[in-house]
Amino acid sequence: MRLLFVTLGYPPRGRFGTEFYTRELAQGLLARGHEIHVLHPVRDGHAPRYTLESVREEGVSVHLLHNPGDPSKRFEPSWHDERVERVFDGLVERLRPDRVHFTYLLWGLSVGLVERARAAGVPALVTLTDYGLLCHRGQMFRGDLTRCDGPRPAAECARCIRAPGPFDLAPLPRRLKALAAEALAAVGGARRVVVPADLERRERAVRAALAAADRLIAPTAALARRFVRAGVPEHELTTLPYAFEEAPYRAVRDIAPPDPPRFGFLGQFAPHKGLATLLEAERILRARAPERPFEVVLHGGAPGGRGARFVSQVLAPALAEPGTRVRVGEPFGPDEAPRLLAGFSAICLPSEWDENAPLSVLQARAIGVPVLGTNVPGIAEALPAEEAERLVDPGDAAGLADRMEAVLSGEIGRSAHPGLAVSLEQHLDKIEALYDATRFPSG
Repeated sequence: MRLLFVTLGYPPRGRFGTEFYTRELAQGLLARGHEIHVLHPVRDGHAPRYTLESVREEGVSVHLLHNPGDPSKRFEPSWHDERVERVFDGLVERLRPDRVHFTYLLWGLSVGLVERARAAGVPALVTLTDYGLLCHRGQMFRGDLTRCDGPRPAAECARCIRAPGPFDLAPLPRRLKALAAEALAAVGGARRVVVPADLERRERAVRAALAAADRLIAPTAALARRFVRAGVPEHELTTLPYAFEEAPYRAVRDIAPPDPPRFGFLGQFAPHKGLATLLEAERILRARAPERPFEVVLHGGAPGGRGARFVSQVLAPALAEPGTRVRVGEPFGPDEAPRLLAGFSAICLPSEWDENAPLSVLQARAIGVPVLGTNVPGIAEALPAEEAERLVDPGDAAGLADRMEAVLSGEIGRSAHPGLAVSLEQHLDKIEALYDATRFPSG
């Protein structure tokens, strides 16, 4: 088959879970004889907006849609862009793919692309890689840093989007911005702030996109349940855990855990990732065992825009504390992940939000590195039951310190049965079966 993947990014231009998974899927299907094309937005502004550039990488034709971020853009372009859809139409007309597989639809793309594929007579599948289609913030995590059990009514979501969070601005500017936003919302938003009508239009567009898909795929049952709660018929969803090539992870399983012990954190330096909990757990553990050497290494980066003050207000002071065992590690590429993870005694994922299917959990599981995390659906479901039992509640720094102490004592160590729940070959078999099940164009 000639397959077109539409996604958020593609390594080396994307380093997060969606991009990594899309490459693993593309490379796996390429090895099975399929012709692979990938379309993704490029947000760096190095070419005029809506320019399409094609390159050849690792046997895959990658089509770069230049669509840089623009802080002055209004709400609607974050989810709908007619010109992106026209570029997509032209690419589909030129390539004539047998299937289009979407692993992302927002931020530089457009939810209308699914309907455009259907209009062109090309079956479309959508892998739901996060909560973004249901939540503009993306994580079902409110501006006041509390979890949301959404999707919620449009009026509530609009207030959440308008409200600046504690790490967005200094207190006085934050208060002034909040007052100004509510004043504008009271007169219809003036196309400057989000109001319920904006959310209702977005919701209708998302529902139309999901209805146009020939199949919806969720990497966890927890994520699937959110979409069922939002009105997606359960029979239209297939739950299929992520998978990737495990050979590089098997190759490092025999590397001995580091001495002194090293705890790793991989993710954004942002409130929803629970980094503040990990920093507090390190303080607790350091106080309990002042003579016991260990370190906590953080790999990731600061978020732009909302939450940008988190690093200066929370992380920087922690790094400057006398005696701290925390340091920031160097950036690394996807191919370096196996050896990096093998160099940890455990990874820490103290997430405050529900997570969807965190890649770092699966990578650690492939090696057998212990996961010390919070008992949120996306993490719990990605672990074997016996490992999920030692997860702690979100925000429980003392509980996390207990688990870290158990690593220091040897009570928690490498898994005797490393590996993914679903192998890449099994995953590809299922994907191909789903492609075959959409053999005839939608009508």
